Order: sequence, then C-alpha cells, then structure tokens
Amino acid sequence: MLRIGMLTSGGDCQALNATMRGVVKGLSANVQELEVYGFYDGYKGLIYGNYRMLSAKDFSGILTKGGTILGTSRQPFKLMRTPDEHGLDKVEAMKQNYYKLRLDCLVILGGNGTQKTAGVLVDRVREQLLG
Repeated sequence: MLRIGMLTSGGDCQALNATMRGVVKGLSANVQELEVYGFYDGYKGLIYGNYRMLSAKDFSGILTKGGTILGTSRQPFKLMRTPDEHGLDKVEAMKQNYYKLRLDCLVILGGNGTQKTAGVLVDRVREQLLG
C-alpha cells in the first residue's frame, strides 16, 4: 500500500489540477494499492489535520477547471517556526499529521516559499531521526 499526501500552497497558478491528476494517474497505473490524502488550503490543512481521502473520481474532469480542488493559502515560510496564536508548533503538527496517516510521501505543489516550507519540515524530521 502506497499512501501519499498532496497539497497546493501559495498563490494560484496554471495547471495545479492537471498536475495533481497526472501524479495520481501515473501512480495508479504503476501501484496496485494507492491511497491519496488531500490537505485543504495548503499547509493549513497539514497543520490542522484538515484533509480527506481522495478517489479517482475526484480527479475526473478537473483538467479544464481553474484553481485547485484542494484550495490554497499563503503560509510564509519565515513564520512556520513561530507558534500559532494558540501556541501550536506548526512544523511539529505537520510532522505528527504526516505520521498519523502513515504517509509514504508528500506531494507539495507551489512556488519558492512553498518549497522552502517543505524544506523546514524535512529538516525537522531529519533532526529527529539523526538525533
């Protein structure tokens, strides 16, 4: 069983839906058992556990739709290490949700800031794995 998480973050841009569809179709053609979890509103969904399991039906007919079926939000990477208004460690929360769902990978679509935030998450996991 391959479990992937998927999110779109940052500003809207062309082909987000088409890219997500392509990832799922490509994996589905090569993996017998696949679960795809979509996180809503970018990193907010990963931080606060706002997600749902997606099916092939969710990706049908989205090639010509603008925007992203998952929604997006801007989460400045410079603020990812700053606790939220309730004191929540956002990076730790993302990591815990990743492990809770037993994900094998996370597909993160977005620009520079989105990828920098992904790097912050990878660094946190690496720190804890290597001690």
